[in-house]
Amino acid sequence: MLIADSVTVKGRHDQLVPPTSLHATRGEVRLVVADPQISRTALALALSGRMKPTTGTVSWGHADSLKTLRQHSALLDSPEVNEPESHMKVRDLVAEDLALLPGPIWRKPRAKKWMALHGFDDVAASWADALDPARRLELQLLLAAEDSRVELLVLDSPDRHDMQDEAWLDLLLEFAESHREFAVVATVSDIPYDWDGPVSYLGSTVLEDFEPVAPATQLLGDDTTVQEPVADDALPEGFVQEELDLDLPEAVEQETTTEEDDDLEPTVAEASDVKDER
Repeated sequence: MLIADSVTVKGRHDQLVPPTSLHATRGEVRLVVADPQISRTALALALSGRMKPTTGTVSWGHADSLKTLRQHSALLDSPEVNEPESHMKVRDLVAEDLALLPGPIWRKPRAKKWMALHGFDDVAASWADALDPARRLELQLLLAAEDSRVELLVLDSPDRHDMQDEAWLDLLLEFAESHREFAVVATVSDIPYDWDGPVSYLGSTVLEDFEPVAPATQLLGDDTTVQEPVADDALPEGFVQEELDLDLPEAVEQETTTEEDDDLEPTVAEASDVKDER
C-alpha cells in the first residue's frame, strides 16, 4: 500500500503541494485532483519517490525509505520530466526503456522482439509523440510493467491528452485488475463524469474517501481548501524544471543492486527469448 502523510512540496518561489494525505492499495485506481499542472507534477514526483517531500512522508508497504518506494514504483508521462520526447521514434523509446531495466544486458528483452510480442511492430518507425494517445499510454504502461519489481504506477495528468476519459481510465483499470494487481495513482485536473472510484484532493489531509464537490474553490473539509487553479498554458516552457530545480537524470534514475537482480523473475519477453533458444 502507498501511504502519503501530510506531504508538502515547496518550489523555488511558492508552495506547490499543500499538506496532502492519501493512500492507494494494490488492485485499485486512485485519482488525485490537483491544479495547476506544476502541482500535479510535483505531487506525482513525490508519490513515486523521485522527489523527497519538503515535509511529510511517503511510504510503500511497511518500508518508509525513499529508495524502496522508488524501486517499486514507476512514474509515467510526466511533462518536462519523462514524457516521450518529440525527436524519438517508437523503436528508440522502447529500446531506451528496456535498456534501463535492472539486470545484465543478456537478460533484457530485445526491442524488436518486444514490439512484435506486444503488437507495436507496425509503428516502430513512427514518431512517439505522433502515436494515438491511448496507444502511446498503453506502450508506456507495458514498458513500466517489464520491471518485475514495480507494483505502483504513478501517472502525471493522463487527462491532458486528446482522448476520451474512458480510454485512459480503461487502461489504468486493466493494469490494476491484472494478475500483477498494480496500485495505480493518477494526478488529474478534474474527475471524469462517470468515475465512481476512489478520489483524493490536493490539500486534503483526510485519508478516508469522500464525495467530490463541484466548485474548485469550495471548502472540502474543515482543514482543506483547494487552491485557485492557474491556467496551464500560462506556464512557460521549462517552468517545471526551473521551479522544482530538477536534475532530471538523477530525478528519474532507478537504483538497482546485483543481489536484487539475481532474484528478479523473468519478464514475458525474456521467457519468450528462452523458449526460442530451445
